[in-house]
Amino acid sequence: MNEVMSRWWFVLTLMVVSVGAHAQPAPSVQATQATAVTNQAETAANTAERQVAQLTSRRAALKQRYEDEVADIDRLKKQRASWRRDRDLRDNLSTSLETSKQLDNATREVELAQRDLIAARRAYLGAIDAELKAGVAPQRQQRLGRARGVLMNQLRDAPHRILIPDLRIDPLADPEELLQHATELRASEDELRHQVDELAAQAIDLERIAQLRKQHERAGDLVNRYDDQPHRNTTRSESNTEGTGVGGVSDPSSLPITSPISGPSSFESYVPTVLADVIDASTINNFTAAQLSGDPAQRALAARKAHDAVAVRLEQVRRKRLEIEARAKRLAHKP
Repeated sequence: MNEVMSRWWFVLTLMVVSVGAHAQPAPSVQATQATAVTNQAETAANTAERQVAQLTSRRAALKQRYEDEVADIDRLKKQRASWRRDRDLRDNLSTSLETSKQLDNATREVELAQRDLIAARRAYLGAIDAELKAGVAPQRQQRLGRARGVLMNQLRDAPHRILIPDLRIDPLADPEELLQHATELRASEDELRHQVDELAAQAIDLERIAQLRKQHERAGDLVNRYDDQPHRNTTRSESNTEGTGVGGVSDPSSLPITSPISGPSSFESYVPTVLADVIDASTINNFTAAQLSGDPAQRALAARKAHDAVAVRLEQVRRKRLEIEARAKRLAHKP
């Protein structure tokens, strides 16, 4: 009897489990598609992250090589002048100039890859939100929640597009609404003022870099010209080393050596995105073209033009904010 009862409970249990399994709703087509999109976005974000790591490593190696070359040039400058020393100095100057250009390109690649990474992470975050909205299993929901938290931290300080509130004044707005409008405009002012300051600093830094590069190229040219001059095996006294030489340089060791020439900064790389709705498209396009050129003088000029355009926009926002505040004040005191 007990054996029969046991078998009966066993069959009943299987029936309950079977019914429960069939009762589980199959994933909807929408949920399945949302999961596929999320997985693709995750793969794209991981690929972009690996790309940034590889390019950053390559740039670090180039930067170290450039610093080593500059150190070798500095060591040669301290040696006694000779035909061999001048030849080595000429070769090292040429090599370091080429490395600095490679460093520029590598820096530009890193910055562009970082921008792509931010875009990929934002797309991944959007896909997660869409999948969570479509409905997922608890285990999947927990995994997506963890991934979302990581992405939120990664994107917290990422550059964002500046959006300027409507500059038109609502004639029916009450004082409280007008003050809220003014507060939004003031926030935009702060963002624009930050961009103006950054663009001014960027232009100054790029102008300095352009001058250093010009000195660097001039140094290599002067060493080449100096090396082409006949070298006599005459002994010079220590007191007779101040004579005039080629191009007004008595000794190639006195020629200037630059510090590493930087490529576009993170700020510079994100300007087209941040200011897309602030200044006109032609200024943005010119800025982007200058950035891709790698020429610091051209980039400095583009930064100056962008600075002036943002400054004009900042003044427009400031004046409109003052006008709105004045209107709110008049309405508040109106009987």
